[in-house]
Amino acid sequence: MPMPAVRSRPAALAATALAAAAVALLGPGSGREARAQQLDVANILKENRPVQRGVEYDTPADPAEISSCTSEVLPAGRSGAGVKGVAVVIRDGQGRTLRRFLDVSGDRNIDQWCYYKDGFEVYRDVDYDDDRKIDESRWLNTAGTRIAVIEGGKIASWRRLSAQEASKVLVDALVLGDHALLGTVMASADELAGLGLPKGLVEQVRGEAAGRKAAVDELSKKLGGWGWTNSTAWLRFDADMPHLIPADASAGLKDDLLLFENAVVFAGSPDGMGDLGKVAYLQVPELVRVGEAWKFVGLPRAFNPDPSEAEVIAAYEGIRSWLYREGGASGAMASQVSPELEKALRALADFDAQAVAVFAEGDQKAIASYHYERVRKLRAVIVAAPEADRVEYEKEAINSLAAAYQTGDPQVGPATKKALDDFVKGGGPLASYAAFRLIPAEYSLRAAKDPDNLVEAQTQWVEELGAFLEDYPKSAEVPEALFQLASIKEFNGAEDEAKAVYSRLAGEFPDTSFGRKGAGALRRLDSVGKPIALSGTGPDGRTVDASTMTGKHLLILFGANSSQPTQRELPELARLADRKKDALAVIGVSLDGDHESARAFAEASPWPTIVEQGGLESRLADEFGIISLPTMILVDPSGTVVDRDVRSAAEAEAQLDEALAKKE
Repeated sequence: MPMPAVRSRPAALAATALAAAAVALLGPGSGREARAQQLDVANILKENRPVQRGVEYDTPADPAEISSCTSEVLPAGRSGAGVKGVAVVIRDGQGRTLRRFLDVSGDRNIDQWCYYKDGFEVYRDVDYDDDRKIDESRWLNTAGTRIAVIEGGKIASWRRLSAQEASKVLVDALVLGDHALLGTVMASADELAGLGLPKGLVEQVRGEAAGRKAAVDELSKKLGGWGWTNSTAWLRFDADMPHLIPADASAGLKDDLLLFENAVVFAGSPDGMGDLGKVAYLQVPELVRVGEAWKFVGLPRAFNPDPSEAEVIAAYEGIRSWLYREGGASGAMASQVSPELEKALRALADFDAQAVAVFAEGDQKAIASYHYERVRKLRAVIVAAPEADRVEYEKEAINSLAAAYQTGDPQVGPATKKALDDFVKGGGPLASYAAFRLIPAEYSLRAAKDPDNLVEAQTQWVEELGAFLEDYPKSAEVPEALFQLASIKEFNGAEDEAKAVYSRLAGEFPDTSFGRKGAGALRRLDSVGKPIALSGTGPDGRTVDASTMTGKHLLILFGANSSQPTQRELPELARLADRKKDALAVIGVSLDGDHESARAFAEASPWPTIVEQGGLESRLADEFGIISLPTMILVDPSGTVVDRDVRSAAEAEAQLDEALAKKE
């Protein structure tokens, strides 16, 4: 069943009328109260909508909710940094921002349309050249990170696009039958040539592009017969860690090359409640990063959800294969990748991609079998790998054995436990590695068996970590074991014991990441009553420094766009910051591991935000020993820490109110 053709949708952008009304309200003699009432809020909400489909933003539907909304027209100078004209702000009855329309250039026409969800901006349309046509669409905060270039009302290309979002665009394009949209996420032959990839691969992609329309139509027909409909939506992007091929791996490469191999894209009902086992999924051979946008090197493969009707698909010849085959490999790649190793790695990647659907089903028996069989694939890799690299692949096999064991499946459990015990008995670096990986596996089994008695399970976990440190005092895993031990003790409220372990970690392993984190945790735990020093760079390149924010209470938020607990707390924090803006300032520290997500988090936050490279392993995360998100620290107007473990916006507000009451 072929997918339906794309339907055009005109943009309802009442820019001139809205701007004219706003400017009129700011004329001589117009009072603030009048400005707040004269705009037709209901009509503004109705007439101004995002240009792009599928944007989730707050819009009151009930007439009573609409009537409780308010509008405010802000003159130039109060509209925001860099805004030369007026701004129109629409808020709901609770005071949360719903819309923000800006005349950035000062020509009395709205040229920026901002849409909000839970008080945070999630989408923006922008007219840069004042021709009353949208030039750019941006998704922000919980909506994503992508930035689209708009031409003729449609997406022409991407200035920024993460791999996850590229997979969503792929699904949308296939469902809509939109060949032009699909083309925006397909790497062109010229783009691949610009990366310095082999000529043979470039010409292969050029040839595939010429016949892409027919191939897409065939793919859509296949998907239609395997559970896809015109309401199918993107659900999830699954992939192993991205790969980096260094520039010196091939004479032709212009720079380091970033790519994903054998990722899987799941789709289904929009609410995510459908049966994934009845809907085809897509396996993506390769995605490559071109500038700040991730793109597909070739079309995805559709996999029938019914295993009894699975097709046999030839192995995909990817970028790494081309680099090796054309003789351009040098340096690290030449020394590490032989044809035998390439074949074994490809078999492992194909196995991972085809088996990933097992995790969507959640069948522990199937998951255990997957991990167990994965060890067999790794054995082939180990045999073909250079001797210097075999230990790392053996460790990966140990990881798979531990993952299979902790499922508790009775069929593979004894075999995987014996294999892990054999590694322990064998001695050497693999013995300590296997013994250490067994500890969290045993904890998971105990916790699953008796979920109502987690305290006892954690107590045993602590005892096993202590025994490991006695048995393997010189092993490479000691810093991580000490860090786990200290973290568990801190979470359980045994702070004095946690400090003792953090002290040992910082003293004995100061040059390790865990040692630096331990020293930071000590600094954080002892910070109350002391001045705080925190500074970093915001997304605009400017310095954000806590020392410049004295005179008010300051709440420092360590969070991440990818942290669900952080996202749940953000709306309340934003409302608190707005209510208490005369007494409270906020600084955010974005600890997203992905730079694009971190920058989007910072840009969408209503307060100054530091963007740290490296996520939870970044400089500031180490300096303050951050082990969970969000972590919030409250500082008084003199710059002294009063609470280094604020748990919620409500707790911060209670402390602030108490301090203000004492001051009065």
